[in-house]
Amino acid sequence: ETLMERPCLGMVGARNASAAGVRFTRQLAADLGERGYVIVSGLARGIDTAAHAAALPTGTIAAMAGGIDVIYPPENRALYERVAA
Repeated sequence: ETLMERPCLGMVGARNASAAGVRFTRQLAADLGERGYVIVSGLARGIDTAAHAAALPTGTIAAMAGGIDVIYPPENRALYERVAA
């Protein structure tokens, strides 16, 4: 079963997220992943980054506005590589 065949749930939010927002997002994404959902987000700073990072063990998909060969923001390159793996 591929990630796209599993139930997917989008999580997006502020790029300049508060610490509480990031903590909440990590917990929610991890909990949803454990319940079988694939987390889909945009690989942006803030909430998107937190959602992807927390969902790595269970499955996450990055919807990249600039295309798969444009990694933005550049500091998310390592996260991009982990999502792609």
